[in-house]
Amino acid sequence: MDIQAVKQTLCGPMIPVITHLKDDLTVDAEAIKTEVNYLVEHGIRTGQGVLLAVGAGGDFNMLSPDERKVAAQAIVDGAAGRVPVILGAQDTNVNVMIEMARFAEEIGAYGIQFSTTYYYPPSDEDALNLYRAIHEATSDVAIMVYNTHWHDYDMPFSVLDELCELERIVALKWSRPNNGAAYMQGVARYADRLAVVDNAGMWVMNHMLGGTGFITHLATIWPEHDVAVWKLLQAGDYVAAQKKIMAVNWTWGEFRGKMAQRTSGESPPVKAALDILGRYGGPSRLPSRSLTSEERAELRQLLSQIGVPTVS
Repeated sequence: MDIQAVKQTLCGPMIPVITHLKDDLTVDAEAIKTEVNYLVEHGIRTGQGVLLAVGAGGDFNMLSPDERKVAAQAIVDGAAGRVPVILGAQDTNVNVMIEMARFAEEIGAYGIQFSTTYYYPPSDEDALNLYRAIHEATSDVAIMVYNTHWHDYDMPFSVLDELCELERIVALKWSRPNNGAAYMQGVARYADRLAVVDNAGMWVMNHMLGGTGFITHLATIWPEHDVAVWKLLQAGDYVAAQKKIMAVNWTWGEFRGKMAQRTSGESPPVKAALDILGRYGGPSRLPSRSLTSEERAELRQLLSQIGVPTVS
């Protein structure tokens, strides 16, 4: 793959698309398509955004493989070629990972994301064998390596160096414990070989060192804001970009962190925000729970405070 073309595609805000559910908690494909179309119409498109299907933000671990396919198909259909889609192939079962990776190829997703399997911490050789197996089991889908150090395996540079030798490993979703010098060293080390997507909230530093994008949940709610941050990064106006991040994204992140102490999963505050904005968020499955009326009132006030349009 042409790495420069990849970097021009896997760039900007990368949005973990939530999996909308109906009242009976089945996957609501039409609601997913509607929200994807909203994101595209509000600025998330090739060159300034990427959609991440059935990742943690899409509650993949609460969905069966068949449900993950329904949600992924809806996202690809909703995107309609206007914005690249990365499909989450994460699992503890390698056969399911291969099944999801092949499905991504079938439906025309641009790429897949996965880390090493979790629950059983892998060795370095386990990690290499996993990536090699999925690379061999697929033929044309791009692969983004995902370093999930909080699952007891922090991928060392020696392993990443070997993975870079595989033709279709073209991106890295990157964070490190404490996100200090080792984080910056990783971006600088791989920016010429991979599209390095920030997963640590260090958007400005990532871009300064040659990274191409950043994970954001706020863009589901307010895509225009994060597209504006991306344009400032591209223009090299790092001071203005950081000011916008501090005023808006940090405040939103604090609320998300607070909600994470009350219920598991990444989507409940995002779904609640969509409901508040008159769009469709919908219910959550166990073990997650929907926000209470008091939490929603607090969220409404926060959205108004940071300037999200249509919040009164």
